[in-house]
Amino acid sequence: MAYWRTMLDGAGVRATRRRVLVLDVLAPHARPVTVGRLHAELRARGEQIGLTTVYRAVSSLVDAGLVHVFGRTGEAAYRLCDPARHHHLVCRVCGLVVERFGEDDLDGFLAEEVYGVCPLCVGDQDGTFHAGATAP
Repeated sequence: MAYWRTMLDGAGVRATRRRVLVLDVLAPHARPVTVGRLHAELRARGEQIGLTTVYRAVSSLVDAGLVHVFGRTGEAAYRLCDPARHHHLVCRVCGLVVERFGEDDLDGFLAEEVYGVCPLCVGDQDGTFHAGATAP
């Protein structure tokens, strides 16, 4: 909890109990998750928190640059991110997100998200996919 408070303070965001709870639930996810799922996980922990409150907490974390929005599949999904400038490598099969730091200019493109297939989902050279891969 102290780690989240320090992170929020560093981003210039007040460290409310709700924001800390959202960060705590969001942190273990390597794949982006929806607000509905975050809300369900918080409720499963016994937290009495409304869906609107979760939306507000996530929105403030996005505005602070601590959480990134992924919306390729239609419904917005969120993932905790390092506040330093980076790119996201996103697996279009399983939804895994890997952060890459470094080169900002990729042949003139200012890339934020690059979609492809992660090593776990790449099958043989025929282009088949790992049977265990699931959609995000």
